[in-house]
Amino acid sequence: MTQIKVPYGDGYQEARLADDIPVQVVDPECPPVEAPVTQLIQQALDNPIGTKRLEEMVTPEDHITIIVNDHTRPGPNAEIVDAVMKRLEKAGVPDDHVEFVVATGSHRASTPEELDKILGEEYHRRIRVHNHDCLNDEEHVYLGETESGMPLWVDRRVAEASFIITTGLIAPHHAAGFSGGRKSIVPGVAGLKTLHIHHSLPIRPFEPAMGYFEENPFHIAALEAAKKTNVRFIVNAVQDVHKQNIACVAGDLQEAHEAGVAICRKANTVEVKELADVVVASPGGAPRDCNLYQAQKALSVAEVFGKKGDCTFILCARAEDGVGEGVFRQWLEEAKTPEEVIERFRKEGFNVGNNKAFMYARALTKGRVIIVSENVTKEELEKMMLGWAPNLQAALDMVCAERKPRQVIVLPKAVSLIPKVVC
Repeated sequence: MTQIKVPYGDGYQEARLADDIPVQVVDPECPPVEAPVTQLIQQALDNPIGTKRLEEMVTPEDHITIIVNDHTRPGPNAEIVDAVMKRLEKAGVPDDHVEFVVATGSHRASTPEELDKILGEEYHRRIRVHNHDCLNDEEHVYLGETESGMPLWVDRRVAEASFIITTGLIAPHHAAGFSGGRKSIVPGVAGLKTLHIHHSLPIRPFEPAMGYFEENPFHIAALEAAKKTNVRFIVNAVQDVHKQNIACVAGDLQEAHEAGVAICRKANTVEVKELADVVVASPGGAPRDCNLYQAQKALSVAEVFGKKGDCTFILCARAEDGVGEGVFRQWLEEAKTPEEVIERFRKEGFNVGNNKAFMYARALTKGRVIIVSENVTKEELEKMMLGWAPNLQAALDMVCAERKPRQVIVLPKAVSLIPKVVC
């Protein structure tokens, strides 16, 4: 028997398949990283790309906004915050001239407990903290339009800062190609009027876009938007497929980010020579599988590996927070077919949650989607045109009982992959 094991929350889902069923596990080996992440961060801050060192750029008179990722984005956030704050202290910047803004995008606010982990308890209590709210129009400032016609509404605390520092993680992203850099502004701290255009077709790529970067309109619009603000310095970690921090880049918004993208692309690209009729995917466990909204990113990667129209996608997500934000559930429940969801999204554009409905529907046009979760019921999922199984073994048993799979591909850490199909 072939053993299959994928992350699920803080644990794993496991299953076994008969030896005569071909199984390919796409989980490349990564060399161990000897340097601690604190050392990587200090090296990046000591050798910024395209700028002077941070402590040489800021003054005690600056009003500094530090943008940090929210609770849905794993990474060495607290370590980066600590290193940045020490550089600001060295430059004589007083605490009351610094504020943290949490780049929630369209997600819920991070809780005090989550902020302790993101910022570290000391800075959470010492420095002002603001959770961005894309729905609160009064908290946004209009900064004009981009060349693509996207209106730019940005959180007031960011728009009015004289010096913005963005922090985060560069990893493969299903719409932007790669996360990090410019994404701290759009979507991180942008208003819904901006997100409505940026996250809608045609700026949003229709198909999954992991690794699609230089010519990606989603990236281009976000970069142009970020350049309209006072982003003067970025600090981004880079992780490999196994979530090891392999590098850190700091400095100029565009130059430093592009350097990190090159590192990420080399470390996270995987090749597959044969598409599968069954694809098992996990986002990589917590916190990426906290709900079906977040876990969808693994499904975007799975789509690339599946035979169109002849595939079963099995998505493993603990989903302790259930389905997720916005009208995601509503749109899938109201539609009779996946195509109806896609056409509605094409006409109405983005609103909080309907983008996820669109992307689940896109996968459903390529095959069946089965959710493995203990926190979402079969009845809930069937109303959303999705299947359900209590565990991975039950899901695979169900599929094999219907038809023996010709090829099974397993993606234990799907969201960390840049897929390259060479068949």
